Amino acid sequence: MEPYIPLIVSALGGAVVGPIIARLLGGSGAMGVVGGILGGIGAHYGAEAAGVGLLFGTSPMMVHLQNFVEGGIGGGILGLLAGIVLKKR
Repeated sequence: MEPYIPLIVSALGGAVVGPIIARLLGGSGAMGVVGGILGGIGAHYGAEAAGVGLLFGTSPMMVHLQNFVEGGIGGGILGLLAGIVLKKR
């Protein structure tokens, strides 16, 4: 279960921040949730593949906060794009 905790926290960050950013920038809030979850997980893997280290520190709380922020950023971007695409249809 331990390896899945960063993914869960990233997905949670995307699910929380994704719809907010999507709605603020004119996208759909419902697709912001789905896009947020997928974008959060994708951003976590992307940051890991890019070699982004522990920017906020090495304590467990800071690692979880970094995972949440990564998920929020990726979720916001993908949630916005998914909302815009579905809004135009």
